Parts: sequence; C-alpha cells; structure tokens
Amino acid sequence: MVTQSEYWNGNAGKKWASLANNQDTMLGKLGEAAMDAAGISTGQSVLDIGCGSGGSTFEISRRIGADGTVWGVDISEPMLDIATARLTSHDIENVKFSKADVTTFDFTGHYFDIAFSRFGVMFFEDPVASFSSIAASLRSKGGLAFCCWRSLSKNEWFELPLNAGLKYSDRSDPMDAAGSSYVPGPMAFKDQNVIDKILNESGFSNISIKDYKSTLVVGQTPTIAANNLINVGPLSRLIQNSDNHIKALVQTELEQQLMHHVTPNGVELKSNVWIITASKR
Repeated sequence: MVTQSEYWNGNAGKKWASLANNQDTMLGKLGEAAMDAAGISTGQSVLDIGCGSGGSTFEISRRIGADGTVWGVDISEPMLDIATARLTSHDIENVKFSKADVTTFDFTGHYFDIAFSRFGVMFFEDPVASFSSIAASLRSKGGLAFCCWRSLSKNEWFELPLNAGLKYSDRSDPMDAAGSSYVPGPMAFKDQNVIDKILNESGFSNISIKDYKSTLVVGQTPTIAANNLINVGPLSRLIQNSDNHIKALVQTELEQQLMHHVTPNGVELKSNVWIITASKR
C-alpha cells in the first residue's frame, strides 16, 4: 500500500506542483474563509499545515504583517520546491517553509497562536496522533482552523466530472463517497461527527463546524475546465490507468456537460465545505 509520503512525493506531488497557480486561484477563497473564521491578524504566529506550494502561506503572511510569522509545512517536496521558489522571488521575510510531517515533527521551542490548513489535514494516516501533535505546538488556548470537503454529493465540482468518467469505466468511486469511517483522502472529514470525535480526542474544545457553500471557477472555457478536472480530484484517480481512447471519450463527455455551466466568470460548479475552528484545551 502506498503511503501518503510516497504518494505526495511521487507523480501526484509533481502534478499538483505543476498546477499550483490554478489551484490557488480556484481554492484560495475557501482558504480565506477559514482564515476569516480563525481571526488571523497582525502580529500572530501561524502554522500552515499541508501548505503545498505556498498559496495559503503567502495570504497568511499578508494578514499577519511584518510583526507576525508563518511557518508552512508539508510532506511533498515537489510542492515545497514551488513554495521555496516563490518565496525567493518575492523576498518575504516573515515566511518559512519546511518539509515536515506534523504527526512526528518536533516543534519544541516553536509555539503558535493558530494552526491553519487549507485542505491539508484530510490525508493524515493517524488523525488523532496528528491533531494531538498540532495541539502540542500551540500556545495555551491557541486556535485551530481548517477547511475540508463535505460529501461528494454536495460538491458538484467533484461529482459531475466523476459521473462523466464512470460512464466509461468499470471502476467504482475512488473517493469512498458512501463510507462513514475515516479514510485518508479528500472526503476524510465529510462526516461532522467524525471531525468532532477526532478533535475531542486530540485535546481540542470549543469546536465549531460550519457549512460553507460557494461556487468554483474550474476554468475559463469548457475545454480548459475539463483539462483541469481530469488532472485533479476523483476523476483523475478514476481514469489514471485508462488508455488514451477512454480518456479522450471522458474529455469530450465532460466538455459537453460543462457547456451548461458557463457564466461570465468562466465555468462555475458548486462546492460545499466545512469551516472548522477549535481551541487547544
């Protein structure tokens, strides 16, 4: 079985790194909604978990100003390479990046006001151990905030492309949409009872789990949007080993469906996330 470290340092990590700008544009406002809920502001010290290519880290940097600090950590070297290159080109002094697994990393001597994540915590192999380590990295009464996906059926931008792919594939849903237990992956925290239980066991209290609905611009045209959706999310996992003929059929099918979702802003599909905040107990 492939570990998360192997997955995010292999082809998947390289692919996500290549799509960094696209992902930041598409998902940035969802991360910012979680930052707003956390109250990230001037002078704070923030840990950005699963920072990827650094898009969320740089937004935190802007919010905390020169008197604050933000430390972005991730297990994916390909994405951290992008983050580091961005940091060098912008010469930002209040940002630091490290390749680190928060489950095992020793944060001794580094204590944060807030631990934050934009879709980075759903891949923990042992979520209680990981969140317990995060709690230990926080100052007394420090805060936690993250956003994560709700169920497949509540996210059109996941479900529509997946259903297009399923027309040409004999594989089942690769995201465990029907499962109710914790399984590392994009849908890991679709059940709010699972979130509440994990955070309680990890040393957090004052847990707030709020629904946040939005739309995502998945591309400026149906062709661009189809290309984007074939490269990320459940459709990507579904057809990754399919031959080029099947991929071409899925591409055509998806483009045709996306034509019905063109707006003045581009191709828009519905999204639905949880915005979670909590305090160290």
